[in-house]
Amino acid sequence: MAAAGHRNGARRWWRPLAALFGALALGSGSVSAQEAPAHWMAYAAAVGGQLQQRLQQGQDPQAQRVLAWLQAHPDMPAPLPVSLWITADGRISKLAFDSLGDAQVDADLRATLQASPLPAPPADMRQPLRLGLVLTR
Repeated sequence: MAAAGHRNGARRWWRPLAALFGALALGSGSVSAQEAPAHWMAYAAAVGGQLQQRLQQGQDPQAQRVLAWLQAHPDMPAPLPVSLWITADGRISKLAFDSLGDAQVDADLRATLQASPLPAPPADMRQPLRLGLVLTR
């Protein structure tokens, strides 16, 4: 991905890595990325791409606040594990991630990720969908 110039140098972007962080899971059981059916992996990749686009929206003040905070905190560990529970109509009904240490940034990240529906998940897919969000240059 090409990096765009920014006031303080190279711009960093969130890049979701679908299922590379972990797995697709339901309850206490989980399925590794190697064991997951191809259509689950394709869905995870599509969702990861959509979340990446949301976090890169230059006109979205919430996404911009998240990116600005992350640029000010380059020591933040990565990837950030995110668990998504997605309804049959594509809404994120539940979103879980470890706090970034700033309540406003957590709220902005949550609002950005939940801004609009995602594609409907495969009917047989276990949930939550777990992604690792990685900050890269």
